Amino acid sequence: MTLPYLDGVLAQPDNLRRSAEAVRTALAGPVGAQAAAVARWGSLVAFGMGASAHAAAGFAAALRADGLPATAVSAADLHDGVPHGLAAAFLGISQSGRSRETVEALAAAPAARLALTNHPDGPLGAAADTVLALGCAEDTAVTTLSYTATLQALGLLAERMSGQPRTDWRLLPDLATQVLRRDAEPLVVALAGAACVDVVAAGTRLATAGAAALLLREAAHLPTASFTTREYLHGPLETAGPGRSVVLFGAAREVPLALDLARYGADVVLVTDSDADVPASGALLVVRLPRLGGLGGCVLDILPVQLAAHALAQHAGRPIELRHMPADTKL
Repeated sequence: MTLPYLDGVLAQPDNLRRSAEAVRTALAGPVGAQAAAVARWGSLVAFGMGASAHAAAGFAAALRADGLPATAVSAADLHDGVPHGLAAAFLGISQSGRSRETVEALAAAPAARLALTNHPDGPLGAAADTVLALGCAEDTAVTTLSYTATLQALGLLAERMSGQPRTDWRLLPDLATQVLRRDAEPLVVALAGAACVDVVAAGTRLATAGAAALLLREAAHLPTASFTTREYLHGPLETAGPGRSVVLFGAAREVPLALDLARYGADVVLVTDSDADVPASGALLVVRLPRLGGLGGCVLDILPVQLAAHALAQHAGRPIELRHMPADTKL
């Protein structure tokens, strides 16, 4: 049983509180001790499919920012096997715990196997040595609640592994409520006529770029592509111009890039927690969010996109559902 899409989007503040309590309790016990030990053993590879793979990218970036060796890959990259020596530990991420590629990759991992899942008794949990339960409510068909709860759980896990708090997680539910109460119509208008949307970000916000592009494809059926900020500068931005749309997340190189893209004639949305004076124009919409460090900021990033995706689907008369889910993607 899944929740209606908009009900799930609006339920996220309470869901974040509930999930945070479950994750904090787990990390205060043996699960947290094991995670801290993993951080001392060497490099870690985090992986998943879909939104979970994008969350893994943000998690790995957060660990690297704290000096811990970590990389993220799609579980599909490990489908043909996991070679010895690839990493000292592996983290498989799947809300359902049934994503075939993630389960098979974790089961094949030759070293310490960790899992983050909402269903610890499922196949992914069975393949893991240590399981962190998400404690999330039932999700929508196109993921909303479990994605933001996963980001929060990974942020708490990263802080347990590094010993370096980066986010005041107590603020997150109330800040999420504030963002969800805002009018999403300007973002809807900016995206409504898009033939194609490039989504660009860097660092922990790699999670946001990938997840936002996926969400707009799944829920609003917009053609999208996601890029890291620096990679975007090396060729992909050549398509920028009239009729093209770009959504950027960030407060560093993304700010001057947004101004350049608008000058090239592209329709640009800059989602940022920067208080820099960025002149909005007919071609540049600036969406300002509260500042919250690390993966907590990524939770806030995705909320306007979730709201806009709902409105875009409504305007198109299209239900938000997954029409094509091949049977061999889930166990």
